[in-house]
Amino acid sequence: MAEPTTARRWRTFADVVAFTLGVNVWITIIILPAAFVGALRGKTMIAAALLPFAVLIAGLWRRSEIVLLGLFPSALLVPIAIQPQLASSYVYGPVRFAFVALGVIAYLFGVSFFTTFHEPPAPKSVRPLSSAQQGPSARWQRRERVYWMLTAMSIVIPTVLIAWVNFDDSIAEFLGKMYPGRVALMTTALTAGAIVLWLGIYHYAFLGALRPHRTGDRDLVGALAQARADAKAGKPRGRFYLAVALALGAMLVLILLRHL
Repeated sequence: MAEPTTARRWRTFADVVAFTLGVNVWITIIILPAAFVGALRGKTMIAAALLPFAVLIAGLWRRSEIVLLGLFPSALLVPIAIQPQLASSYVYGPVRFAFVALGVIAYLFGVSFFTTFHEPPAPKSVRPLSSAQQGPSARWQRRERVYWMLTAMSIVIPTVLIAWVNFDDSIAEFLGKMYPGRVALMTTALTAGAIVLWLGIYHYAFLGALRPHRTGDRDLVGALAQARADAKAGKPRGRFYLAVALALGAMLVLILLRHL
């Protein structure tokens, strides 16, 4: 009974963390700016403002990483698309932007960590792997440093990119000249474009660099690859034919002993 109780407590703790951080993001990105600009008017805007909260609750209820890390951030863009001034630079000063960015980073890392990491149940048997008998090699230590560097860049690059789009005076002046009266809308569009650009860079550059590193334990990976190849080939191994031959031989011996 100890393991199920521990698992339930861990899931409850993860849900509380995700709910707290998610509500903080929802309030700081949607509710407070909407109250500041007086945008919480009309059924459409109120429904759009409540949509991210509903998605957050649905993600917690299903404990779905896709909903919490994908649909919830996307739902935050719906009220901003209806009222672009929610993301305008006069709503987000540099200090407030820094706090909001920290809240978003805390939510993404908190949900990613607490919804996936947990203590596994004790195994019935343990077979040590060959690579576990030695300490981490210099190659893995170098990789760990690269991973930490990529993590830091994953935080710094999008934050600086979005801050540059929203707070650079030259961009604001250019948008004011090219799109008079629509600066907030175009700033929001540029912010969305910066996010899309970063997602593309992250997918092809960051994840692309990490995919070849997913080598795992070489002995285990080799055994799994052999099993996968055998399954695709659809042919049993040689030991299967040997076992069948031994079984037939044993049956033949029994028949001969019975009739002799």
